[in-house]
Amino acid sequence: MLTSIESGTLLAETFTVIDAVPTPEAQHPRFRATHSSTASEVLITVVPLLAGDLTTLAAISDRLKKLSHPDIQAHLGFWTDARAAYLVDAPIIKMASDPIAKPPTAAQLRRLVAALGYAEALGFHQTGFDLAWLTQAGHQGFVIQHLGWPRWALTSAPHRNPDALAVMNFGDWAYPLYTDVPWQGLDALQAQPPLPAGLTTLISAVQQGTTQTFGALLALIDALDADAASGVVGTGPLQATTFEIATPATSEAAASSILAGSTVATDGPAPSAPPPKSGWEPKTLLIGFALVILAGFIFWVLPDLVGPQNNRQTQVDINPAAADTPTVVTKQAPIATAKAKIIAEQAEALAETFLRKLIALEDLGLALWDPNALAQINQEAMAADDAYRAGEAQTALALYTQLLATVTELEAGLPDRRAENLAQAQQALSEADDRNALKFWEIAAQLNPQKVEVQSTWQAVQQIPTISALMSEADIAERAGQVEAANTILREATALFPDWAPSQKAATRVQQILIRKQFQSSMSLGFTALSEGSYDAAIRAFERATSIDPNASAAQDGLEQVRQAQLKEQIQALFIEAQEAETQGRWLDAKAAYEAARSLAPNLTDLTARIETIDARIALAAALTQILADPARLQSDTELNQARDLAITISQLPPPVGDLQASLPVLTRMLSHARRALTLTLTSDGQTTVTVLRLGQDGRLGQIMETRLTLFPGRYVVTGSRRGYKDVRHELTLSSDTPNPTLTVVCDEPI
Repeated sequence: MLTSIESGTLLAETFTVIDAVPTPEAQHPRFRATHSSTASEVLITVVPLLAGDLTTLAAISDRLKKLSHPDIQAHLGFWTDARAAYLVDAPIIKMASDPIAKPPTAAQLRRLVAALGYAEALGFHQTGFDLAWLTQAGHQGFVIQHLGWPRWALTSAPHRNPDALAVMNFGDWAYPLYTDVPWQGLDALQAQPPLPAGLTTLISAVQQGTTQTFGALLALIDALDADAASGVVGTGPLQATTFEIATPATSEAAASSILAGSTVATDGPAPSAPPPKSGWEPKTLLIGFALVILAGFIFWVLPDLVGPQNNRQTQVDINPAAADTPTVVTKQAPIATAKAKIIAEQAEALAETFLRKLIALEDLGLALWDPNALAQINQEAMAADDAYRAGEAQTALALYTQLLATVTELEAGLPDRRAENLAQAQQALSEADDRNALKFWEIAAQLNPQKVEVQSTWQAVQQIPTISALMSEADIAERAGQVEAANTILREATALFPDWAPSQKAATRVQQILIRKQFQSSMSLGFTALSEGSYDAAIRAFERATSIDPNASAAQDGLEQVRQAQLKEQIQALFIEAQEAETQGRWLDAKAAYEAARSLAPNLTDLTARIETIDARIALAAALTQILADPARLQSDTELNQARDLAITISQLPPPVGDLQASLPVLTRMLSHARRALTLTLTSDGQTTVTVLRLGQDGRLGQIMETRLTLFPGRYVVTGSRRGYKDVRHELTLSSDTPNPTLTVVCDEPI
């Protein structure tokens, strides 16, 4: 929050930030700002709200505003808002860019101790004094900042002895002021290169407890200066010059470091290939079975088919008429036999290649995505096999060649088919077409066995029938008014297949119904609690409604109504408290209650008039109290006239009157007796000169034995004097309660 304070930021609705003041990192940030009303420049220290008890800061501020010293920064006030608390001080005139010059002159040190002693004498104690709070102003001047505040209000940095008063920390800040070396105790003080004369004595006196206040420390400085002037010390403890201070030599140390958080790359084992599959797969068995059938066909069936042509025996014509003619023998030529054999082998090779491709296509779901082509291929394969068995090798070869071309063409079209199928599958999902989604995603799973995304989607698509059943169940629950149960069922359905639009839409719709129901329930509870005056319960209900629907203005309106109701109740309670105080004449309490109400509702103009009336009653009560406490004041004509006017004013007061009029009888009796003459009898020894002061010439009675004076009620002083004797002085108050007093004035004590 504090880092967001920039130029132009309004603090406590009163001060506008000009810029940030360079501040040591451990200290709370400071800013130059202008007062919105007076346009005067101020210096603001920002205190985090959680730094400590802010009520103590307000009390300290009230006292510090009364402290005035040329070397101490003037404090103007204490403000807070939702962001932080603010210590507002007067700006430092001609502030130098650096703290006080080191080492300071003796005159500067004495001036600093004198300023701290002045604040200490007035009851402002500084704990954990820090040199950072000492700012040089001009050439020789300086300003002590932040005097009187607890350390936590100024910095988050720890301190060696934060609870000790500044005089007890004198060594902590005076020693480094002259040496630039942290204070390490008295032992280090003795080992330190020569300090300015007298400084060791001052630090030792404080650390050993013989000097416990800044006043005593200042007296010690003056005493040392006096001794130096008389030649006791010789060089003077603290002369008004700077000193050459030897600083300890620094030693170099070498160290090696490793960057924290750096990482070392290690070579892990390369991912291994998946283990070989064991056992016989269905595809392998199918291929093997087909090859066995083909081999049996070649070795057992085919020889029988071609045997009658390739191995013809000699035929004899048994016609008797031709018995004498020679026998003619016909036999297959070797070349023809070899050619037939070659054609058969080619047919077998084509059949094997065709069969392998067909099995691969069937594994990719040929029966699903092109069943007609599969049926046609099967028919043509049967015809090719029939031709082969019939010994028509050339025909079989042509048919196998055609079959191979067909499956090769199907194989070549697989990429386009995969793309087309995935488009159809995605379209089915987008259109929520459950039948086609099941159909095309099953084909997609067959065509893309290695694609994990396709396989996972197919697994989810298979849940569509289950999802449809759950949606029907949820619809029944919703119709029965069981919205919570329907919402639970639909959440289960959407978990099975999150991308299935129908279940998602149904779940969203039911969830909205449930949210509206919960929202309306919370709002009803909130307004019920509000009407019953249960504000905490109403706030909880409206906040719950806000969490259900953050964008609903009705919930915010409900919270605002609660706040207004609480405010109204607080103001009414303060009015009752103020009126009771008015009745009892406790005017200060009444004013405090009205001011508290005005802070809650600044727009209530009636409160200002009431407070002004109370201020008038306070003034009347104070004047009346003074007169009643000291009736002799009426001896003065001016006081008497004012008392008469006061009595008239009180007697004519409109409400509130309090107890003012209850004292009127006493005041009236005092006024009636104020000018009633009383007789004072004075006796003496005839040798003492008697004088009644404040009566002028009439009061010089001379040497009397006895005389009577007629005087108005009031205070009188009677003196007596006689040569060779001590004078006497008598003070007496004449009142109607003692109408005829007697006083003896005799000087009887020899000098």
